[in-house]
Amino acid sequence: MRLRHAVGATLGALTLLATVPASAAAVDGYATYAYGDSANPQFGKLDDIEGRMCIEIPEVESGKSVDAWKFANKTPSNVFLFPEAECQGVHTVVNAGGTPDSGVKFRSVYFAQTNT
Repeated sequence: MRLRHAVGATLGALTLLATVPASAAAVDGYATYAYGDSANPQFGKLDDIEGRMCIEIPEVESGKSVDAWKFANKTPSNVFLFPEAECQGVHTVVNAGGTPDSGVKFRSVYFAQTNT
């Protein structure tokens, strides 16, 4: 009787795991950007990146009056750069390994995670 319950519980757990959607997975590589005063810029780096999630650029979070720019995508994933927090606004696409036009400013990013 106990074996039957154990098997039933195991099968139930496996079924539950199979129905839960896959969570975001890490993206290989990193991305760099500049922020602050253009005459004396500071530089930031995103690594340990979670794909398929909106990532706020910490140095330019909502309420701060600076934007990030000079993005360099050193990942195998396409990236969407957003001019507003929470991945809002008209986005700019940066291909895997690429950079956007020099005038693109952003506050949040989304890695499409093309690597698996």
